[in-house]
Amino acid sequence: MKIMKTKIKVKFLMVAAVFMLANSCTKNFDEMNVNPNSPTVVPATNVFLSATTSIMYTLFGERLDVYYAGSYAGQTAAIGTGDYEYRVDINNSMWRSMYIGMNYFVDAMRLAKAEGNTNLYAAALTLKAYSAQQTTDMWGKIPYSEAFRMEDNIIYPKYDTQQEVYTAILKELKEAADQFNTGTGSTGVGDWLFKGNTDKWKKFCNSIRLRVAMRMSLVDEATAKGVIAEVLGNPSTYPIMTENADNAYFWYPGIAPDQEIWFERMGALDGNKKDQYRTNSVMVNALKDNNDPRLPIYVDKNKYGQYNGYKFYYGQTRDTMNNGNNVSHIGNRFGNDPKGFSPFMNCAEVHFILAEAYQRSMATGDAKTAYQTGITKSLEENGIGSNAIAAYLTQPEVAWSGGTMPNIKKIALQKWLSLFKQSVEAWSESRRTDVPLMTSVSENYALKHNRPPFRMAYADQEKSLNTSFPKEVVETDIFWGTQVWWDVRKGVQ
Repeated sequence: MKIMKTKIKVKFLMVAAVFMLANSCTKNFDEMNVNPNSPTVVPATNVFLSATTSIMYTLFGERLDVYYAGSYAGQTAAIGTGDYEYRVDINNSMWRSMYIGMNYFVDAMRLAKAEGNTNLYAAALTLKAYSAQQTTDMWGKIPYSEAFRMEDNIIYPKYDTQQEVYTAILKELKEAADQFNTGTGSTGVGDWLFKGNTDKWKKFCNSIRLRVAMRMSLVDEATAKGVIAEVLGNPSTYPIMTENADNAYFWYPGIAPDQEIWFERMGALDGNKKDQYRTNSVMVNALKDNNDPRLPIYVDKNKYGQYNGYKFYYGQTRDTMNNGNNVSHIGNRFGNDPKGFSPFMNCAEVHFILAEAYQRSMATGDAKTAYQTGITKSLEENGIGSNAIAAYLTQPEVAWSGGTMPNIKKIALQKWLSLFKQSVEAWSESRRTDVPLMTSVSENYALKHNRPPFRMAYADQEKSLNTSFPKEVVETDIFWGTQVWWDVRKGVQ
């Protein structure tokens, strides 16, 4: 596949760049005159970059981010088939890539510890926990406590419950946050996310703690409140992302083959977009309904000058409004910029987490202000001016306590909108909150189910090779069955 070839090329060039930068400062001739066929220890920062790109090309690659999770989240779709595709090889590859990335982070931590580089250790631990959160939210029970331990002769690691994984993630993130506060050393040339800025790493780490706490809050509110209280009660020790300058975005050089992933698949600088990946009617309608100024940023007009997303339902493949001329392409900022970005997390999400925490009395603060700040940060990030922002905040179903929608649902909807291009997160939030309400399901499943998929199907290789595979987890129609731990919705199928 083209995407896999591109991934290999980009990863090779990125790692090669790190090696060149790492060697450029060598002044000792003897150090330079080393046989390249007799390698010694690889610098921790190189392994860190390999781990970051492995995770990034999986989570934000076109297959998972646009076709799979993007469709489940109601934000993107693929016209033509337009269905919830399942391919054994790709499913195996996504599972495998997440674990390869986490294993690389473990290796980077080991090497960083040997180098005495505690800041790089903390950064690697942060992204390992981040990757685990994304992985468990896709699949539910996963190997974690016994994973990455082949030196202990653990070949078939046990599957931890999602609650156990979340407990481990929170412990790791706190360890990383505390490590950053006393840390030494540079994250090095392999840190393409924050370019060695440990203050931004601190904010990112603590913001993930808030994300994890809120995700679990409906099933373990006491633990969630404790984490939120610790982070918010110690702002100097545990700072969080507050401004768009804090956003954890991976920006691409923009020169082939190091171009943004969505652009590589669907980009057309001449404006003649033809790719099958398009916008979803759920997102397009949510933007149109409230005169959202992000509409022309997220969505292109179709061939007839209208904004129209692909609609999932029984009969979708026979609907002329779902054809290539009628369905809008993804906007240029997200899908047509070779120097674009892969978004690990943004500050708008953090403000919406705070708004929900305040609204649900999980912490003390002004929910309205946090909500409006989240909207403002999302719109500002997308190039929207102050006058348009002010006008948007007065829309009846956007204005705090206005219209008919409860404030808690407004928070959920605006958070979901701010997560465009973070499809796994948007899908997770829609499963947690049921906002936006999506009752239409892709055609092949529409007569059996009243919500989009509950989970990713486990990798076939795990079912057949790992003797610890959890047989009690039910998979129905590939994507449904046992709901993940924090998905407490009733009456969904």
